Amino acid sequence: MKQKIAFLLIVLCCMPALSAQQIRYESSMEKASQLAKNEQKPLAILITVRQPVAKLSFLNFFSDKRVIDQFNTHFINYKIDLSDASDAEKLVQTYHVNRFPCLLFLDTKGGVLFSDPLLLPRSELLLASADKALKMAKEKSIVDFDNEYANGKVSNDLLKAYILKRENAGIHNNAALIEQYVKGLKVSDLNDYGEVLFILKAGPVINSVAYKLSLLYQKTNDSIFKKEPLAIRQTINNAIIGNSMQRAIADKDRDLAFAIANYTRNTWRANNQEGLKQYQLKLVQYYWGIKDTLSYLREANFYYDSYYMGLTVDSIRKIDALNFSTLKENAEMEPETGYSERNGTKIIRYSLASDRYASELNNAAWNFYSIAGNREVHLFKALLWSKRSIDLQPKPAYYDTYAHLLYRVKFFEMAESMQKQAVELAKTNKESPMKYEEELRKIKARVL
Repeated sequence: MKQKIAFLLIVLCCMPALSAQQIRYESSMEKASQLAKNEQKPLAILITVRQPVAKLSFLNFFSDKRVIDQFNTHFINYKIDLSDASDAEKLVQTYHVNRFPCLLFLDTKGGVLFSDPLLLPRSELLLASADKALKMAKEKSIVDFDNEYANGKVSNDLLKAYILKRENAGIHNNAALIEQYVKGLKVSDLNDYGEVLFILKAGPVINSVAYKLSLLYQKTNDSIFKKEPLAIRQTINNAIIGNSMQRAIADKDRDLAFAIANYTRNTWRANNQEGLKQYQLKLVQYYWGIKDTLSYLREANFYYDSYYMGLTVDSIRKIDALNFSTLKENAEMEPETGYSERNGTKIIRYSLASDRYASELNNAAWNFYSIAGNREVHLFKALLWSKRSIDLQPKPAYYDTYAHLLYRVKFFEMAESMQKQAVELAKTNKESPMKYEEELRKIKARVL
């Protein structure tokens, strides 16, 4: 008996130590920010997602004692899930985060240091990220750069340091800054390899002054796109295309949109078919961005029919498997996330997924449901896309889209049946069925 009591006491004594072996997360962003300021420690924010990335068990790597010690000793920690809509949305918008799940590091002034995706993390990568954050936290805060720029300090030295700081933080919309920067250059500077590379990486808007100046010495420009590693060339093209598209949509500049489409097609010179596909996609994105419903429906109709519906299910699965394998190998370098709108709620679409074709068809079908009104020709087209997405990869969200479209064309009983499939599949996948059950209730009551 004494031995049993002694053993129990040992276990009880050890329990606090065991429970302490985890990262300490503060209860709110406000508290975490204040502690970071008071204790002069950088802030590490873990932004999680419950589905589907949770299936990758990325949180397991945070149980490594080395990781726990590093984060508890040198950081103030906070954790939030993207399902916490308002708080998570504020973080995403404020700090330009677009890859999830991720670690977002802030300095003691609340300035973003950088964010790292956690799609396929390892303990060593988490420790490396922590070391990088600690080093960067000792540098000049991006908050100080923001303030100096806002107060009119626009020397070329400051602009260059500011742009580099933003790029390191993952902020790539630097087109306006680079426009100011090139005004302080001499013509001879534009024949300097490093200078032109810097301009291009900042993502000048196509046909802007900075963009045209980067082409002034064509030999230097060509040399960059021959010598730089693929990752750098992709970064340049993505920045130029992304910033240009933002400008085109903001200004409703159709000519710029077509220039973007042409530029994008030219980045695929080794694959003409993919180049044509990407050309068409940019027009689809532009018309969606400016809310030109008729043009979007026309261009999207052509795009998805041409590049998605002409392939067999088996062919698409093979392409998805190959894409998934490539993405998995490069996930630590270039994971991506996209958004689509559904009744004001952001739906997250993961690039690191084995069903990209199905996901994109589902998103397109939902977009048509959202804007096509009662135009049956477009609704029935979307039904075909939605059905194909289910054939490729049956998921609750895909059945939900299909049910909504069926309801819109007054196939009420079939809509009810498909929504029941969404509910049951969600339960099977151990997802919350509540949102699907609520939509099912509306379908049954004919109030969707």
